[in-house]
Amino acid sequence: AGAARACLRKSVSRSFFVVSLKHMEKNRIKIIFLGIIVAVLVFLSFVLLKKPSHDRDWELGQERLPKIDIVGDDIEISDFRDFVWNGSGKAEPRYVSRKHKLSEIRSVDVIISHFSDFEGLAHIFLSFGFVDGKHVVVSMETRREVGEEFSPILGLLNNFEIIYVVGSERDIVGLRTDVRDERVHIYPTVASPEKAKELFLKLAEDINRIYAKPKFYNTLLSNCTNVITRRVEDISELKFPLTYKTLLPGYFDEVLYGMELIPAAGNFEEIKKCHQVDNGSVDYMAEGFEKKLRRPCD
Repeated sequence: AGAARACLRKSVSRSFFVVSLKHMEKNRIKIIFLGIIVAVLVFLSFVLLKKPSHDRDWELGQERLPKIDIVGDDIEISDFRDFVWNGSGKAEPRYVSRKHKLSEIRSVDVIISHFSDFEGLAHIFLSFGFVDGKHVVVSMETRREVGEEFSPILGLLNNFEIIYVVGSERDIVGLRTDVRDERVHIYPTVASPEKAKELFLKLAEDINRIYAKPKFYNTLLSNCTNVITRRVEDISELKFPLTYKTLLPGYFDEVLYGMELIPAAGNFEEIKKCHQVDNGSVDYMAEGFEKKLRRPCD
């Protein structure tokens, strides 16, 4: 009987020990889980409580915000960027005031600049053509501080403000072709002069909003592609598909081709090759250089 009682006590003790271990393990998992939740909430609070600002030490080319005043048919662009870059990536800051007529907008081109070996990574911007052959480039970008580099992940975490760079093709295209040696494609669109004008007006509103109040860039929600597609949808019945080709700007020309928004006389690869700028072949200081950027593809 004594041996039986001793055996029972051992069995009960062992069971209690096992139950205690299981209870401790459950508590440990709960503590870890709660710790993760608290850490995530603290991190999100830090991100969401950050405030965008216009007052930082901005990198070259992003020091000034443009503003567009439109009265009747008259357009006046303040702080229009017209830098002349040298091969080392240096430039003398040159911001000017440019005047145009709204009624003289004739076209809008989509420019895609690939800055990585991975085809999907690229920057998209627009160039509005006027009767006199001049162009006004509108480029929505991350506004970076001195020494700061773009990161898609940080772009999700309220790390960069938005800047609209409004400037010349000499500056904005030339920087990418002749300094950074990026693969740049300039696609004429099928937009009528009237639609090009409507799009310019919509973007002018966005540009002036940023001028008045800073806003954070977001890699998914407010990037160089969807700020354009939303405005195109605002002025038309078009609806852009939500696919990896619209999320990755480097493939956006395939979307434009599929929607017949760029001239489609031929297969896509031929059109893409034809509209690529021949880096180093254009004298950006020459009169009428804009025409040399655009090779005929007929």
